[in-house]
Amino acid sequence: MESSALDEAWLFRCLFNQYTPLLYENANRTSFRQVIKAEDTGKLSSTVTVNIKVTDINDKNPEFVGDPYRFAVKEGLNRTSVGFVRAIDADEGVNAQVTYLIPADLPFDVDSETGEITTNRPLDYETQKEYQFVITAKDGAPDPRIATATVSVQVVDVEDELPVFDKLKYEATVPENMADFSVMEVKAEDPDTIKKITYVIHEGPTDLFRIDENTGAIYTTRGLDYEKENQHVLVIGTLENMSSGKGSTTKVIVNVEDRNDIPPVFTIIPHPITLEDDVTIGTTVTTLVATDSDGTSPGNKVRYEIIGRGKAQKYFQIDPDTGVLRVTNDLKKEIDTEYQVDVKAYDLGEPQLSSVITVDVYIQHVATVAPEVGLRFADTSYSFQVPENATANYKIKTLTIVNSRTHGLNIPLKCQIISGNKEGKFFINVTEDRNCALYLNDTVDYETQESYQFEVEIMSLQGFINKEFAIAQITVNVVDVNDNAPYFIFPVPGQEEYYAGIAQNSPVSTTVAQVKADDKDSGKYGKIKYSLSGNNSEEYFTIDPSSGIIRTKRSLQDVDASVLPFRLTANARDNPNVTEGFFEAKAPVIVNLIAREHSMILVIGDAKPDVVQNKLMDISRIVEEQSGLIVGIEKLAAREFIGRNGTLESDQAATDVWFYVVDPETQSILPRNHSIVKKVIFEKSAMDNITFDITGQIKHNAFNIHEPLAIHKVRSASIASFNGEVFPYALIIIGCIIFVLGIVGIIYICISWSRYKSYKEQMQRQYTVPASPARYDTVYVEPNLKEYETQVLQMCVPVDEQEDYNDLHLDFSNKNHAFSLDNVSYISKDNNLKKFGQQSPTSSESATTARASSVGDGHILSKSGETTLRRDHMYNNRSSDEDEMNASPTNENVMFKEKKTILI
Repeated sequence: MESSALDEAWLFRCLFNQYTPLLYENANRTSFRQVIKAEDTGKLSSTVTVNIKVTDINDKNPEFVGDPYRFAVKEGLNRTSVGFVRAIDADEGVNAQVTYLIPADLPFDVDSETGEITTNRPLDYETQKEYQFVITAKDGAPDPRIATATVSVQVVDVEDELPVFDKLKYEATVPENMADFSVMEVKAEDPDTIKKITYVIHEGPTDLFRIDENTGAIYTTRGLDYEKENQHVLVIGTLENMSSGKGSTTKVIVNVEDRNDIPPVFTIIPHPITLEDDVTIGTTVTTLVATDSDGTSPGNKVRYEIIGRGKAQKYFQIDPDTGVLRVTNDLKKEIDTEYQVDVKAYDLGEPQLSSVITVDVYIQHVATVAPEVGLRFADTSYSFQVPENATANYKIKTLTIVNSRTHGLNIPLKCQIISGNKEGKFFINVTEDRNCALYLNDTVDYETQESYQFEVEIMSLQGFINKEFAIAQITVNVVDVNDNAPYFIFPVPGQEEYYAGIAQNSPVSTTVAQVKADDKDSGKYGKIKYSLSGNNSEEYFTIDPSSGIIRTKRSLQDVDASVLPFRLTANARDNPNVTEGFFEAKAPVIVNLIAREHSMILVIGDAKPDVVQNKLMDISRIVEEQSGLIVGIEKLAAREFIGRNGTLESDQAATDVWFYVVDPETQSILPRNHSIVKKVIFEKSAMDNITFDITGQIKHNAFNIHEPLAIHKVRSASIASFNGEVFPYALIIIGCIIFVLGIVGIIYICISWSRYKSYKEQMQRQYTVPASPARYDTVYVEPNLKEYETQVLQMCVPVDEQEDYNDLHLDFSNKNHAFSLDNVSYISKDNNLKKFGQQSPTSSESATTARASSVGDGHILSKSGETTLRRDHMYNNRSSDEDEMNASPTNENVMFKEKKTILI
């Protein structure tokens, strides 16, 4: 109601107050009803009802939304939608009905109601790429209002054009024998914006030519042969245009240019030819014929000549045009019975090509002499020596030729090595006095080969040679000299020093390291002697001169830290027994002292130490590569770990590899807590890389690197609280053990007391007397250098053997005081033998120790006077030579026998 009242008020203000014109489009309502009251000054009034209806007029133009319009459409499409235009009119009814119009000469139509623009015929990008026109919108009033908008239609190119060749024929010249040669480039045109052309060879020898499918460049795949075919025809097309229309293909004619690529070939292979040594000069030996298959001149023109060094050119000549070989000198001048004439046939092309054939010409010499005056060696075998340091042209020996001057100096003479000289180490020449001198042509090495054997033959006119001695066997033995210096063999390839580590508390003579050197010489020249030099080397270390093992010479406990690491120099000298003529090599040896703080442990979880032992080189190499430090292996041991109850346990199936590291720059051993060690070994990423590479290399699981384990002792007061569940059981077990041990002790005491009482009663019933007052046998005991009182005691009480343990027990308790040194009787020089007839002081009832001595015939008397024989107290039979007594070395009154007798 409020809105209605406002509209009505507004309407009447418009009507009666001459406000702005009433707009149909702005009103919320098109009909209004209002009561109007008229009142005069006398307060008299009347009312009237006014009905007002607002009607629309065509006062608004259509308006395009989104002007200007830009559309794109692919070429070649008919009746396809290009896009929509839209116009709105603020009027109502027929005044708001919009229709659309475009010019009639365009390839487009527009839907008059919806504004959709469509093509009325296919568009061609190559003809027109873009269309621009004006579209009109008008309303439906009798006197319509209009609006216009600009429309731009972009034609999208589609690959609908076929590439064609403008040039239908190409011609090129290619030299023969040229592989991957660029022949030419053909070109096809494509009117499309996106030009896609794929060149192919439709016809022609595709084994000889190829084409770049993108550029149209044609190349040879291998060399062409003019003599086989001098022209090739190719038909080139494209994959995009497979029609047979004009321009779809082009023809390429390739002419092959002849080159001189075929050498002359001999058509006749001559057989060996034999001539007498008296043939006349100019005699024809043979005629050689060669042909050249090149296609053009001068590459197919052939000429001949004799080549090579030697005497063939001196005695033979060939006609360069006809190939006729003739004799040109007297064959009697030489001793040679065979000539190898090398003839070359060459063409006149560029480059010049040729081939060679050998003509074997054998000469028969007719002169002969008696064997005893023929040319020969003095012996059929010789043996010589040459030092291995001899240089080339070293003269080894001169071989004497017997009868070398007998037939005059005009008889040709030559010495030749005919076998065994495969490496060309030796050569031989004829000297001025017509002997054969043997020379060294190349150096020899004793370590490579110790001796050489070859044969030397005398060459002369066939009839002047003693064939039985014309060949000599030569043996050349190489004499060894010290020409090689020793060299050290380092454990790590590329490393030029030895690194070693040793515990500071190691005992004297502990092995530190072993250096190894080798020498290519043999015998005494290859024998190596080692020695040490350097700071503190003589004070702390020594080296075995033969094995190279370095050991400690004294304790390392008091080594000053300023001298660490030890920098020693290992010397290796060959030929050790001479003062000159030897070589020496040196190698630095770096020795670090290993403390607990330096040791680290690599854990191999699934391999025993004997298996890991063979993998130590790989393990060291990987750790060195990953860390950049020098690694030393300290030891291998079974893996140790802390168990669940806090004890140190071991796993025999796993291995702990104890190692330490050395900084290669300072050559000093690094502690575990060093920043470098923490970064390159103990940091997680570094440790993961090391263990991963080691696992892959040795095929066993390396999973951790840690410091040595240390078990800390736990205070006894806290043991009970360590594990509340285990402690009661431990008390029960300890109580059981104490109970069992107590029972065993009580039983042992009872048994011992029973034995003791029985033995004491037996001793009281027995006593010992001598069989005759005339003689006692001496009690012999094990001699030892003890105090006098101890020796006296042993003479009175025999030393117990193991089997006598149960026969005699001595009680030294306070309750029994019968045994003392005052009760001991001595056997000495001064004692009267009659005294032994008296009763022994130890035979009283209070005595607890019985002295058993040997009597004359070994009888023991019991209390009843009966004679009994006890095996346990008998002596072995003694010979008469044992009856003498000797003075004790420690007491003049005590006599011992020289020979020890065992008491039974």
